[in-house]
Formats: sequence, C-alpha cells, structure tokens
Amino acid sequence: LKERERTMKSVSFQFADRATVPAWIGTKMQEHVVQQVMELRPDKVLLVCDQLADKLHGDYFAALRPDYADPGESPPQKKARKEEVPVLEKIVMPGSDACKSWHHLTSLIEWAFSIGATKRSLIVGFGGGALMNLTGLFASILYRGTKLVYVPTTFLAMHDVTTSLKTSICFDGRKNNIGSFYAPLNIFIDTIFCSTLPRGELFSGLGELCKNAALFGGKHANGFRAALAGESKSDDDSFRIDDGTLMNLLTLGIDAKMSVLLIDALEKVEGMVFEYGHTVSHAIEKAYGDGVVPHGVGVAYGMLSSSFAAERLGIMTAKDRKEHDDLCLLLVDKWPLPEPKPTVERVMELAMKDSKRGITGEADDEISDVFVRRVGDVVTTKSQNLSKFPAALVSEWLGTMGFPTASESDAGDSELHLPVSDSDCDSMIKAIGCSTDRQLAALGFESLTVGFANVVYAVTRRGYPLVAKAFMQLTSMRLDPETIGQADLHAGRFGVGPKVYYADKSGVVMDRLPGRTLSEQDMHKGDFRLVGVIADMLARVHQLPTPPIFMEGVPLLWREIDKMMSVAGRRPELLPKGLPSLSVISREINAMRVALEKHQPKIGFCHGSMNPQNVMLNSDGTVRFIDFELGGPNYIGFDQMKLFRTAGICSERCMEHFLQVYAAATGNVSKHKDNMAAYVKEVRMFEPLTWLEAAIFFIVMPQFKPEGSAKWNELALHR
Repeated sequence: LKERERTMKSVSFQFADRATVPAWIGTKMQEHVVQQVMELRPDKVLLVCDQLADKLHGDYFAALRPDYADPGESPPQKKARKEEVPVLEKIVMPGSDACKSWHHLTSLIEWAFSIGATKRSLIVGFGGGALMNLTGLFASILYRGTKLVYVPTTFLAMHDVTTSLKTSICFDGRKNNIGSFYAPLNIFIDTIFCSTLPRGELFSGLGELCKNAALFGGKHANGFRAALAGESKSDDDSFRIDDGTLMNLLTLGIDAKMSVLLIDALEKVEGMVFEYGHTVSHAIEKAYGDGVVPHGVGVAYGMLSSSFAAERLGIMTAKDRKEHDDLCLLLVDKWPLPEPKPTVERVMELAMKDSKRGITGEADDEISDVFVRRVGDVVTTKSQNLSKFPAALVSEWLGTMGFPTASESDAGDSELHLPVSDSDCDSMIKAIGCSTDRQLAALGFESLTVGFANVVYAVTRRGYPLVAKAFMQLTSMRLDPETIGQADLHAGRFGVGPKVYYADKSGVVMDRLPGRTLSEQDMHKGDFRLVGVIADMLARVHQLPTPPIFMEGVPLLWREIDKMMSVAGRRPELLPKGLPSLSVISREINAMRVALEKHQPKIGFCHGSMNPQNVMLNSDGTVRFIDFELGGPNYIGFDQMKLFRTAGICSERCMEHFLQVYAAATGNVSKHKDNMAAYVKEVRMFEPLTWLEAAIFFIVMPQFKPEGSAKWNELALHR
C-alpha cells in the first residue's frame, strides 16, 4: 500500500461550478483502477476501448471476469462468479477520428441496449483522445446520462482530453461539430501506457503542449523546450522522452487546462484560447484523411499559420514571431508533412467550415482563430477571444509551405478530378481484354482477381481510385444480356454499393472502396457489432425497389441455375467423377423449387451472391457490398443464408443476432421476436440451395477456364 501511495497521487479536476472530478495520477495503477470501478457497484461495466488499447493492454481489466464467453454472448450455462464482481462487456472501436462518427455512436447505443445496460451500469472509456470524445458523448445521452469513468491510454488524452468536459463526434467532413458537455465520475491517469505509445501518439500530446507553451509562456515554454532539447532515441531510432520529463510535461499540461477551466468550465471565453491553431489544424488533418497527420502535429502547423497572419496584420513583430515559431519547429521539424500534399483549395474548403465559424461574424472571405502577440501574450477579444482576418492570408501561408494550387498541377495532372467519362471506362475494359498482365501493370493496373469468374483490376484515372471488371463469357450465359451491370448501378445510386461510372455487357467500372473484404470466420467469431452492421445494410438492400428492367415473377436465382444447367449439358463428359449425373441434379433442383414454392418465401431486390467476401469493411466500421453482378429479384432468405453458410463451425448466436437486427431494420420485430427459432429455421431452409447453386457454377467453369479444371472439379464436389 505504501509503495502504491508513493507512485500515485490524488487530485481534483475543478470545472468551475459545473463539476469536481476526482482523479488519480501515477504509474502501474491497474489494481487501484479495478478496485475503484468495483466500489462504484455497477451491475455491468461497459468497456469501450479503441483498437490500439485493446491490442496493447487488452488484459488491463481482466480482474473483472466477464460473465459471458464472449462480449455479449452467453454460453448455455453461466459460470458461477462472485456476486460483487460486475458483468464486464467490451466493445472495440477504431482508433483516432475514425471512431468519431454517427455510425459508431449509433453502434454503441444499440450495443448497450442489446446487452441489457441499465441506469446502474458504468461506462469505462479506455483508449485515446478520440475514443474519450466518443465515449463521453455516448454516456451523456444513454438514459440521459450514465455513470462514466475515463482511463486514458495516450499522452494527449491524459493531459488535454480528460481535462475537458467536451464530448464530440465529426459529421459532414467537419471536426467536432456534434457533441455535449459531460463530466465523468473518475479519471485514472496511468503513465504506464506511455511506455508503449507509437511515435505519432507521443507527438500528438507534444503538439498540444507546444500550444500551451505559446499561450502561457513561462514554465510551460521552458518545460517544452527542455523536453524537446533533451529527447533521446531508442535502439530502433524512434523518439523517446524519459519518465521524469514525461511526468513533468503531463503535470504542466494538466495545470494549463485546469487553471483556465477553473473559471470557464465550458471553454466558451477564457477556455477558447485552447482552440489556438485548430482552425487550420483540423482542415489539414481532414484534407490528408483521418490518422495521417497526428492531431498535435497538425496543431503546431496551425499555430505557424496563425503567427504568419499575425505578423502580416501587425499584431506580432518579426522577432516575436521567430521566438514563437522556434517552439513549433522543435516539433514539426521532426514530423514533416507527407507528400503529396493536398491542394490549397481543399484545405481552405475545410477550414471555412470550421465548427467555430460564425462566432466572430466573419464575411465570406474571412476566417477566425486565436492570436498571440508574443509567447505568453494572448490577444483577447469580445468575440470569445477569437479574431477574424482575411482568409487569403491562410491561403498564402499554405503556398509558402508547399501546398499546391490546382493551377500549379503539371500537364499530366491537368485532368485531375475531372469526371470519369464513358470513353475512359470503355478504354479500361478493352485494355483488360486484350493485354497481358505485364502490359497492364505498365499501364498502372493492379490485379484484384481473387474470386473465380471475371477479370478484376484496380486502377487510378483522373485522380480517382477505381475498379474495372471485365465480364467473362459465362456472365452473358447465365444472365439476361440487358440486365448485366444494372444491379451494380442500382446499388451504387442508393449507396449500398460503390458508385458505378459505367456498366454494359463487357464490364463495369466503379469506385474502389477502402477497407478489407470479410471471411466466413468474421460472420461466426462473435463480433455482434459487425454482424449487426451487416444486417442493417442488407436490410437496406432488400428494401430497395427492383429496377423495372428486371423481369417480375420468377426469382433470378432459378433463371441463373436453368441457364447454367443448359451450359453444363453441352459438355456432360466434363462432369467430375463422384458427382451425380446431370439428370439427377436436375431432379434435385426441381424438388427444391417445388418445396420452396409451398412456403412462398419473400422475394425482393437481392444481392444474389451474398458471400462474406462481397462485404467490404471500412476502417471506420461501416460496410458496403460489392459485386452485385447477380443482383435482382430473388429470395430474401437466400441472401441471408449465403452470409452464414459454412462448412466450418457455425455460430447460431451470431445468426440469431443478425436476424434480430435485420428484423428491427425492416420493421418486423413483432413478427419474429417471440419465435426466433422459427425465423432461423425459415432462413436455414435455403442452405441446401446455396450449396447446390455454387456446385453448378463450378461444374460449368471448366468450359471457360479449362486450365483450372482440377480445382473447379474439387470445388464442385465440395459444394
């Protein structure tokens, strides 16, 4: 106990008359944190963490033994546990600003209700600053305010985020424009996490300390200079700061924030100074994309833009600007902005949408930020300490820093971001059809063909990352020619698939979506949040109107199978040994069709090939579907079963959760909630058909790709 007291101290974060929050600062505080959480006596602990915190410190709360086998998933018999240990439920969010979205806020709310969170439950934010922002907003609206504890794991979150009542998410390409003010019950700052911080996270924390140095001068400037002058490098040549210096910087950062928030809890006037440099910082960060430029580094660059404007306006002398900029250069010299830089126009477009806009009553050609006359001397104003000034000064500064303008693009980039034309697309598809892989590589094509049919390449044209797919002959044989590519177009228009620029019988060209495709294991590993997101998206697909170009009545699936069986009948000698004859397979198809028609299953606009490999998961947790080649009117249950069909271990709970979310999204909760087993059985009715349809596909593949016959035969037998 005495050893723990020596390495940990208790402080109070006083937010004017709004809240007083007990905080503990120390190192190796895991036991104390867990004990304090248990003393709050929640019925459940809702642990919200980001990917980095979960990867590096996933066992930090291991003493709170989960009541479930997996988060949210109960085994048949719950293990006995001590009554005083609350149930631990965990959800993992993406890192950095990728987690600060409507989607992830909605996911947290849905998750909380799905696991039975109550007003006695406790939310624990465990991660970096962005995760704190999201978790705080989540806690502030769940039951109009749910108990909250912060355990920050990054340097920035420790001294700059948990020392604020602000919560937020980002919307419409803008930073922190939706949020609230909310106080946690406790804050636990364990510096042990800093020993594993990536370089970018350490620099993020240092950037905000650089801002404090410029705002307040004195000990803040001296401490920052001393830390950066005395930094060292480890064996892997990465940036390091010793433990004593780190604790001193942490103390200075907390002191800077709390001395101001003691009189301005909501950061509306005195506290607005902490927005120094953020107008341009947020724009640069968003222009590069989330996670490319660490937030604190962006702030240091934003401060340089403000000092440039301040000198031009006569607010700051050249000498004072040099002293100010030397502080910033201690940091930015160690983190140059990556190339290629975004254009001046793009950064300015984002800067002019800053969430502070309107406070100073800017004209259309003006922008606002905090100004300082010199280090430690802030310009105060009646407009919440913000000053408006000509936006042209920011544009000029961006030019001096090497940000290009659209007019400066070289001749090869003169058509950058002009619309992708039909001629462009037609040329791409023709190139794929008549060129070798080596020739295509020289033209900038990257092979993406992972599946079994068609030829797919990634390519960039006019600055847009695209996917070009050339259809093989089998496509025209199993689909009606006039419908080829139409489902892709339809899905792109409604945002459930990538935007399609071109579609005809020869192929399609569409946006290349970021992220990764899923596997069968993703659908069965107990990730209920992911399964729920997919269910919600599939419900959106199934509620779309069917394009009139598709024939009504007979599901597309039967027309596709009939066409493939006709193709298979041309070369019956290619049927692999061990497989039933085509006549036996045909009888099986007819028997399935009759059996299904008796049940009159629901038909709607469907994907048609809804394998997990056709689900694209973005880094922000959102999903979209790709490859709508077989889309059109079809059985809803066939799409659903395709997602969960597996020859491996199937998770019935994942499937049940998927169908619960799907039912809610389609407004059919009351129909299925009392008899989920029957709903699962209804969907499982399609499982034999999902295998048979795939088997028929591989039966005909040797006619089109004979070089892979051995593989096609093996896959046909497997299915």
